[in-house]
Amino acid sequence: MNRSLVVLCCSVLRRELEVVLQHGCPQADLIFIDSMLHMHPQKLYQTMEAILSRKANSACLIVYGDCHAYMQQIERQPQRVRTHGANCAELLLGQEAYKKYRNAKAFLFLPEWTRRWREVFQQELGFSDPSLAKEFMQENRNSLVYLDTGVASVPRQELQEITAFFEMPVSIVTIPLVHLQRSVESAMERLEGITGHGS
Repeated sequence: MNRSLVVLCCSVLRRELEVVLQHGCPQADLIFIDSMLHMHPQKLYQTMEAILSRKANSACLIVYGDCHAYMQQIERQPQRVRTHGANCAELLLGQEAYKKYRNAKAFLFLPEWTRRWREVFQQELGFSDPSLAKEFMQENRNSLVYLDTGVASVPRQELQEITAFFEMPVSIVTIPLVHLQRSVESAMERLEGITGHGS
């Protein structure tokens, strides 16, 4: 079938998804939405719907977690399938490992947000006062963990800044892209089942 394939994804997983898709779907139309819209769910929903409406004649793979209240409404539309996972950390780690970190009250830093950490915490979350930021993080999290996906060098300068800002060390955990790849492949199989894309 000659229907085109659109892959819509949060920019927080851009590099990782490009690696996963470079062999399986090299011709896919990859569209990435700024991850900062995660902080503005209604705007994220409107942005996603506007993009998907323009791509209504294409089969659409949506690589997102439960990032706004209308995600199920979006994926129920014809020719759309979404990856399984509560958020991008679960897509990267898999359900079992993600639950382990969540139950341990670890704050997970993904590569893109680590490089933009000041924008995330000081601008979007409003923690311009380091003492308030430190108090919030230390009361709500037991540890800080950077997920090294292997697609970019570890941002050690930013991790040092984060450690100083929150007065908590950041451990580095190297993870493979196998869980993201499996999630994408599973979603692609479901998409092919309902659209015939790839047949």
